[in-house]
Amino acid sequence: MAENLLAQNLFSLRGKVALVTGGGTGLGKMISKAFIKNGAKVYIASRNKKNLQEAAIEMNSLGGPGECFPITADITIKEECEKIANKISERENGKLDILINNSGMAIVNPLKEIPEKSWNKVYKLNVISVYFMTIACLPLLEKASNAPEDPSRVIIIGSVAGEIEGDIKGIDIANRTSLVYNTSKAAVNSLARNLAVYLTPCGVNINVIAPGVIPSPINAKFLNKKLVIEEIPQGRLGNEEDIAGTALYFASRAGAWVSGAIFRVDGGILLRGKELGREYAIATKSKL
Repeated sequence: MAENLLAQNLFSLRGKVALVTGGGTGLGKMISKAFIKNGAKVYIASRNKKNLQEAAIEMNSLGGPGECFPITADITIKEECEKIANKISERENGKLDILINNSGMAIVNPLKEIPEKSWNKVYKLNVISVYFMTIACLPLLEKASNAPEDPSRVIIIGSVAGEIEGDIKGIDIANRTSLVYNTSKAAVNSLARNLAVYLTPCGVNINVIAPGVIPSPINAKFLNKKLVIEEIPQGRLGNEEDIAGTALYFASRAGAWVSGAIFRVDGGILLRGKELGREYAIATKSKL
């Protein structure tokens, strides 16, 4: 009895169809791997055809039980978002259970010299494409939904950068700032909450995962690991299991009753009073 409470059932994605934008690298690839290992059929989409094909081959060699299929498209173009949705619709009888809006980019500039093209480029990918990709997939998500028990899901990969003022210490950008990226992630938090208002009653849950510092191509050029770790109360950077586990929660039956959430996965980097905690750990001779 109570088989429904077993972790293998609560977190299973068997029979589910997912789309992960930017699924060939970084956090998107980490999430795609986890979904495949837990039974989902995963479509990964981005502009880089070679990268997608290589990633799909790698993920299909994991031994399933899920599968991976690449779709080459530029999601900053509305018609390309629709093209992705149409391809999946043709192959999956008009259904999509999970959309992961993961694609993103960061640009750093001197505070007083941020060009208009930086704003346009970052917002087009980090915010505007999230809207158009979600709307393009909405008919598929609504058709796949088993609400209210098991709605379809839209999960947006945000960032703790969307919840802070200034830049994270240890992101080594010298006299430059990631202000454009930070504000784009704040904007996508608002977009998600507003979409949740309208789409949750339609059987589609909308949530944001806001990761802290997890090494990936987006931060590889700027990351000073030693300095960042000093800022994280848990004493380490994030990794594949951290982001994958959170995505599995939101995508599976375990997270079916959550919508409109901004969920931080950051090792405590945004905790207020973390210096007090560090002093306490030293005073009590904690292993940290």
